Amino acid sequence: MLPLSGRAFDVLEYLVRHRDRVVGKEELLSAVWPRVVVEENNLNQAVSAIRRALGDSRDAPEFLATVPGRGYRFVAQLQNDPPQVPERVRAAPRAGPSQPSSPGAWYGRPRVYMAAGLAVLLVAGLSLVALRGSVQAPPPAAETARPPIERPTIAVLPFRTSAHSEASEFLAQSVTDLLRNRLAAFRDVVVIGSPSTSGQMDTPLNVRDVGQKLHARFLLQGSVARTGDQLRIGVQLFDTESGSELWSTTFDRSVTDAAAIREVIAHRVAGTLHIAGEPAVTDASADARINLDAYELYVQGQQLMSNLRVADAETAVALFRRATVLDPSFARGYLALGQAQLLAGRLSTPDDTGGPAALTGYRLSGKTMETMQVLAEAQKAFDRALELDPALGEGWIERASLNTDPVKSEELYRKGLRLAPNYGVGYMRFSGFLYGQYRKGEAIEMIDRARQIDPLTPTLHLRKAFLLMVSRSDVAGHDRLVREALAINPKLHPALTQLALSRYEFSGEFVDAVRIIEQSIALDPQSVRGRSRAARIYLDVDDPVAAMAVLRDSQPPTSAMVEIAQYQRDPRRAAALTKSATTEQWELGPIAPMAEAIRDDAIVTGDYASALKVLESQYTMGSFGGPGMRMWNRGLALVYGSTLILAGETQRGRDLVRSLMVQIDSESAGRTKDWFSRERATAFAILGEDERALKELVASVKSMKFYRWWYLAELDPIYEHLRGDPRFQALAEQAKGHRRSQRALLDELRRKGEVPKRAS
Repeated sequence: MLPLSGRAFDVLEYLVRHRDRVVGKEELLSAVWPRVVVEENNLNQAVSAIRRALGDSRDAPEFLATVPGRGYRFVAQLQNDPPQVPERVRAAPRAGPSQPSSPGAWYGRPRVYMAAGLAVLLVAGLSLVALRGSVQAPPPAAETARPPIERPTIAVLPFRTSAHSEASEFLAQSVTDLLRNRLAAFRDVVVIGSPSTSGQMDTPLNVRDVGQKLHARFLLQGSVARTGDQLRIGVQLFDTESGSELWSTTFDRSVTDAAAIREVIAHRVAGTLHIAGEPAVTDASADARINLDAYELYVQGQQLMSNLRVADAETAVALFRRATVLDPSFARGYLALGQAQLLAGRLSTPDDTGGPAALTGYRLSGKTMETMQVLAEAQKAFDRALELDPALGEGWIERASLNTDPVKSEELYRKGLRLAPNYGVGYMRFSGFLYGQYRKGEAIEMIDRARQIDPLTPTLHLRKAFLLMVSRSDVAGHDRLVREALAINPKLHPALTQLALSRYEFSGEFVDAVRIIEQSIALDPQSVRGRSRAARIYLDVDDPVAAMAVLRDSQPPTSAMVEIAQYQRDPRRAAALTKSATTEQWELGPIAPMAEAIRDDAIVTGDYASALKVLESQYTMGSFGGPGMRMWNRGLALVYGSTLILAGETQRGRDLVRSLMVQIDSESAGRTKDWFSRERATAFAILGEDERALKELVASVKSMKFYRWWYLAELDPIYEHLRGDPRFQALAEQAKGHRRSQRALLDELRRKGEVPKRAS
């Protein structure tokens, strides 16, 4: 065994790890004695001890050479073969098959055994596995002996502070964020995102429970305090399987050493986890000074942005501007500035998708001068961020989000995620992009990556639920994920709206849908989407009074008012509303009722030319994205096809419907049986294949798809020729009976006070 003291061993290990260069004395002193001031004589004594232990000579060195005026260099030639440690120097006994390995066996070899191991490796001329990069203080040798875990998962919990002041809280958040971002740069580790870890501040910490909740094998937590220009940072790393602490350390340094402290911690974690290979990128800020005052402003701005309010987003813009004034080299400050500018712009001109900005990105509607100015300013901020740090993956992802060329956007997304492999928002954005390209399988894969990074972010559950529904028709899976999102955040009103629509359209549970969507409206009375969807559901329980009442205190989308006019048998008003609709109002949808209003008016007026002009315009707009967009707008396609036939363009209309049927058949693979029965019934009715149309309607009713049967059974001209058929009449009566029974249940819930009474 090598008779080395702890410090001498650390000096030797550091020199071996950095054997490709001369290591200066100041660097060695800083790395091996990171928290104390020592004389150079301490280093000289450690070097002498190493030479004695290895039988080396200063004048004719075989291992450790002195470079006059510069420092030391390890000069022994090592092979690239992995070390084969003899049995006599292996430290911990193996655990039995029914007993998990202890933390000590995996992570904590006593220094004396590792010293012996290092001696054997050096004498035999075998390689050491060295963590590459600029490491200010190496991980202890005890942390290098365990086998690596494939893509280990670590969560950086919010650092604590003993001082109960706003400044101290922002300092603690800054240190947490600095460490998380630094660890996230390593490619071979999954770093849990801040949205999931922000609520994990249990005291005392239950390591196993938090690890299970976050799906994290390791937890990093600590504390921070600032006194004047001095920082004290304490750090602990835990193994959640055993619940044991792997190591802990404390730093007492100047605030100007924040970057150095971060690097020491990051590389010690990397050593413990045996993260293979380099970080994903060379972090441009790794060796830069960190301006903590600027970073605290950055953290405050990030917190404000999460509120998704216009005023808070605008305040965040001002904070990020100030941060970049305090630190003009702050790349993340410029990135956040651009993000806040886009968010403030989007919140000021909402597209009313009903989802938060985190789900829909930062898309701005229209091309007004104000919108273009916001985009230009944000792009300028992103350009500056990438100029300062070309390896800032989040910046490339923002560029991808703003790019209108799909090929270039995908290239930028992939580059950004390669540089920022633990950026959950990036995977979510890329998932949305892939879905827009009709690559739903890849979209699900990317959203799963995002959910792995942020397992407690409910909006990601909503996005995965949506993708399951539209790609696989998995109603049960959809509803389960939405309920999981609500378990995390019971006040997430978009989740309630999404669940209500599922219960309404795919389960036929109209009253349950009313109950749920009224909860959503109570949480967010200003939600236009929630109110408009509630109006649609109320029509299906034959309560037009409630439908009108729920829209009274909002600016309802055109489609909601069109459906009410249809229910009231007022086709002229429905058509007038639709004809006055803007492009944005068509985009908000649902599109099919508006298309029906145009066609039904043409039947009355005979003006098919005007109707076809409107429908063709909308169909062309909806088809620019290829078969995916056409499938999404299949209701519009069926109305358009039937209108073509009514206008005398029979062959063109039939061809359009048949082409849609081919796509529906293709989309049916791997889905719930009879998922598209309603659409298939309509297509067969248009084509005159009445028996097949009736068969599909029977399947639709069996699967409880009773929505809008009041229009199908009594008003839809496509089914006019079937209304005298007893089989159609029986189906219509079954649908009406379902509405009656649901209305009776609704009235009962109203009497109990479980659902509000909506009256004119």
